[in-house]
Amino acid sequence: MKKIIFNVYAAILAAIAIFCAILMTEPGQTLNVPRDWLLNYYDNAALYMGIQIIALLGLWALSLIWKQWNWKLMGLASIGVFATFFIQMFMMQTVFPTQQQGAQFFSVQEADSVITDETIMYAVEIEGDSVRLFPREHLQIPHIAGWDVGDKEVIMTFCGLSNLPMVIESDYGLGESDINVLSQTHNNLLFKDNNNGTAIQQITMQSEFTEHTPTVIPNTMMDWGTAKKMYPDAQVFIYPFDRIVDDLALMAFDEPLKKQFNPEEGFIFPTLDLTDDRMNHKVMIYGYDNGTEAVAIHPDFAKANNGYKFELGADQLEIRADENGVVRLLNAETGKQVPTHNGIFFGIWSHWFAHTEVLQ
Repeated sequence: MKKIIFNVYAAILAAIAIFCAILMTEPGQTLNVPRDWLLNYYDNAALYMGIQIIALLGLWALSLIWKQWNWKLMGLASIGVFATFFIQMFMMQTVFPTQQQGAQFFSVQEADSVITDETIMYAVEIEGDSVRLFPREHLQIPHIAGWDVGDKEVIMTFCGLSNLPMVIESDYGLGESDINVLSQTHNNLLFKDNNNGTAIQQITMQSEFTEHTPTVIPNTMMDWGTAKKMYPDAQVFIYPFDRIVDDLALMAFDEPLKKQFNPEEGFIFPTLDLTDDRMNHKVMIYGYDNGTEAVAIHPDFAKANNGYKFELGADQLEIRADENGVVRLLNAETGKQVPTHNGIFFGIWSHWFAHTEVLQ
């Protein structure tokens, strides 16, 4: 009987540890584990890990008192539990090492040797700084690239699943941040701030455990052929791809991302409400959200309607599209560019912004 009780105890502990590792990584989203579970675990990770450690100590005590497993088996069991802790909290940021600090920028001439003209780029124009250009492929691994503008740190964030670049000021009211990849929920990246203990969903840019919201800065989408002519003096972010893990990650995500971008295929993770069928779910739209209202602009509509003005709640907006097909959304009253979600899949946008209006 003691052996049965001990083995059941060990099996339950192992199952809980493995489930928590699944919960905090991609397999959890494959199983459509609720987003709230993931956030609750992260917010109370010290408590949940502490309970598992106490349970592990209890297993050690029973093993010694009842003379069950030898030291080798108990050591392996302990390593297994602590390995799941690493998977839960640190594996994603190990595989995807953000470059909030240390991002490398090169001249257009230097970058031209490693970037093809068809590569999708994101341009960031901030007064007092050189134009910064970010190739989509070079954001796939780090997800974040940071640089300083005066006394402010700015970071480009990118989610490959959503095909979404968003630029923010790194200090969003809690002081110096240390943003890393935590996981993804509903096909969109979830960041963690190691300095301030909160999480940020990229698409909404809202701190999950506080009322703080980062300042979002506009970026403009175009191809490299256009970008290098438009901004010949820009600084271009280049990721070195100098780790074996980089190659392994690219290989692992190659086929899934091909599926994600295929308009005839479903999304990789079955966590989306896809009831809104006003557009093909894989159309890569321009999305705008002002906090209360949202609009999804079909790329064909945007490119064919330069100068189109419309209202969204209290906002007066104007679409600008040039001869190269570069699209910007402006505040029609000030003429200033507003932040848009450039190239995000409509199915993901409409899940997060179910109240969205549509222009097509």
